[in-house]
Amino acid sequence: MFLRPSVAARPAAAFAICIASIVAVPDPAAATSGVPFAYVSPLPHATNVLPQTNVIVRPGGIVDAASMRAASDGAREPTITVEGSLSGRHAGRLTLSDDRRTIHFRPDAPFLPLDEVRVQIGGGLRTDKRGELPPAEFAFRVAGPEREALRDLRPPIGEEDANFGDDAPSASARGDPAAAAADPLPPDFPVIEASVTGKTTPGRLFLTNIDLSNADAASYLLILNDDGTPYWYRRMPSRTLDFKMQVDGRLSYFDRSHGAHMVLDSTYAVVDSFRCGNGYTTDFHDFVLLPNGHALVMSYDPQIVDMSQIVPKGRPDAIVFGLVIQELDLEKEVVFQWRSWDHFQITDTIGTPLGGRTVDYVHGNSIDADPEGNLMISSRHLDEVTKIDRDTGEMIWRLGGRNNQFTFANDPIGFSHQHSARFLPNGNITLFDNGVFRTPRFSRAIEYAIDEKKKSATLVWEQRHDPDVYGAATGNVQRLPSGNTLIQWGTTRPTLSEVTADGRVVSELSFEQGVFAYRAFRFEWPRVKEALVTLSPRTILSSRDRGWVSATIEPVGFDASEIDVATVTLGDAVPAVLEGPGFGDANSNGVSDLTVSFRQDAVAALVDETTTWLTVEGSLIGGGRFRGYASVRTVTQRGADARAAGAAGIGFRLVSAPGALPVVVEGAAGGARQIVSIHDVRGRLVRRWSPSVGARARVSWDGRRDDGRPVASGIYFLRVESPGAPGAERVERRVMKVLVTR
Repeated sequence: MFLRPSVAARPAAAFAICIASIVAVPDPAAATSGVPFAYVSPLPHATNVLPQTNVIVRPGGIVDAASMRAASDGAREPTITVEGSLSGRHAGRLTLSDDRRTIHFRPDAPFLPLDEVRVQIGGGLRTDKRGELPPAEFAFRVAGPEREALRDLRPPIGEEDANFGDDAPSASARGDPAAAAADPLPPDFPVIEASVTGKTTPGRLFLTNIDLSNADAASYLLILNDDGTPYWYRRMPSRTLDFKMQVDGRLSYFDRSHGAHMVLDSTYAVVDSFRCGNGYTTDFHDFVLLPNGHALVMSYDPQIVDMSQIVPKGRPDAIVFGLVIQELDLEKEVVFQWRSWDHFQITDTIGTPLGGRTVDYVHGNSIDADPEGNLMISSRHLDEVTKIDRDTGEMIWRLGGRNNQFTFANDPIGFSHQHSARFLPNGNITLFDNGVFRTPRFSRAIEYAIDEKKKSATLVWEQRHDPDVYGAATGNVQRLPSGNTLIQWGTTRPTLSEVTADGRVVSELSFEQGVFAYRAFRFEWPRVKEALVTLSPRTILSSRDRGWVSATIEPVGFDASEIDVATVTLGDAVPAVLEGPGFGDANSNGVSDLTVSFRQDAVAALVDETTTWLTVEGSLIGGGRFRGYASVRTVTQRGADARAAGAAGIGFRLVSAPGALPVVVEGAAGGARQIVSIHDVRGRLVRRWSPSVGARARVSWDGRRDDGRPVASGIYFLRVESPGAPGAERVERRVMKVLVTR
């Protein structure tokens, strides 16, 4: 009825029961139903599940909360009933997660070792997609008592970044930016060499120092200027890793002494922490906060496996490390769990000895999520990057390694023992290729264009150091808003480089010999705040040498009175002049704004007859900066065409709520054919189409790209154009900034 613990090494088909077959009941005499569920956890017939696990059910679609029934409801059949063969019937808390799609049951008491647990899902549960669902059952087995002794065990230290920590209590030292800049540095502050040879992307560098040869060496959280001088630092009594800014603007790092990812606010105070649930020990390799407030965490899962049944001379008592990926909701409850035991075979590993006392066959080192919520993990010891369906837990594709499903174009050497696989907004992926099994060995940063239908991975960008360097472990790649890329080269020197899209190095930074970083990032810090900017006019005559272009700046999440007017510039070149209303509410929408002006001849010098996106930015009185974007173009025509251009922008208006999807605009189109396009904040085309319009036009955008993929949260620009007179250039009718939130 249940599979033995050593089944983790058998082919996946032998034990990873397809979710569609959830109807299979461990007891053949029990009733069954024909209802497939989108996802359940633990998987049916899973083994080696920890006693502290919760039960997760995702029926498929939005759940009608009124159809959920707890055991305390009395006579009605409960939505979830859980019973262990040894621990008996379990009371617990039944909850619908904030995504309204995921139900989880948290038992009040853990299961017992070797419990055979049966989960019954009662009838009557309703979703918007599937209506009322009939009953179903599944079962799983809990790990044996030996698993508890392995709880905090990690793989042995080798050339990989396996331990990186001690158990000293955590405490923080000073972290005032002014003090960091003015006071002498501590005697154990890391030695830093830096050079800047070109224009770097705005922001500062985030990293920590690691001395692999000296476990007692001081570890610092570091925010550095381009020249290597500290903007802010904090000395930590134990090694810390993965210091970065999250999507919500807070900072995070892994603190081994707490066994958690710690979160800092803008004053560098610890305000939160995140740990794995369901009894798993939190791993340091990655931590991602999602736009909806959920968190992605990971754990290494040691289990006793009889490797003598898997490979010749394998040990019957081997400790094999699996990988566990979890998503935590706003209440930090596990709402998604993915275990390598259910999907990978131990023999998938590459370069890992299978006959020893310990076997680290996966070694996950990064997690990421695409706009649809699907996950991507990097498994170093499989030489594989895997995309996982967040709704079902099934593998969408496997790139690299023994189970590679892709053909590689422009890249005959492939990657090995990689780190830091990340999605880009265009759907491509970047990763740091350590190149462990390459001869000669060298490391590189690479970008692949992924065609999921054709299963092709095309190398579209590569950066090798000149001369080549080899980082056996660690490393990451970060694509920056400017189009530049920051590369942390792993356990080698230089520590990091920033390069342009055509491969020119604009800055490098190195620790002293023997000191490395786990990852390095560049973020604008203090965090740059967003503003919505409207220019008037948006089309100007290139021949005019007098006049003004006004800009209304509407802050997002801060007050206009915080703006230091003297610092406001357009296009990083044209200073603002306070001509006009200044602070007020120019849009009459109840939000304070600031209206400034720029000399028209200076603006015209920055643009041409194609629409140009310019940056409007400045400093805030209390510290930090704001930034917004607006479009402007010049024309050389006079007469009717010029008058039409000057009138552009008054025909359409945004009618949907900020952040809402779909985005809806409407206006008087005059019966003309319209061309609608969506651009991101860097001016890159996201989508373009020609809707059918009448005398009264209404245009909507569903928040998706041309290829159907949803865009990420952020600010976008919707442009409506009219063809104009025959033979004439298109005349821009309106450009609107829209906010997309998911």
